[in-house]
Amino acid sequence: MKPLAVLAVLMLSACQTGPYLNAGIGIGPGGVYVAPSVSGRVGGVGVAVSP
Repeated sequence: MKPLAVLAVLMLSACQTGPYLNAGIGIGPGGVYVAPSVSGRVGGVGVAVSP
C-alpha cells in the first residue's frame, strides 16, 4: 500500500490545477457504497486516481 501512497502524493504535487477529491457516494441494491477518487491536471492532461 505504501507505493500507492507515494505515487498519489507525487501525482498531487505535479497537478497544474488544485487536486479535487470526489466521494462518489451511491445507493444500490446492496446498500450504500463509496467510491473515492482524486483528480487533477498534469501536463494539460486530466488524471484521476481511485482505489
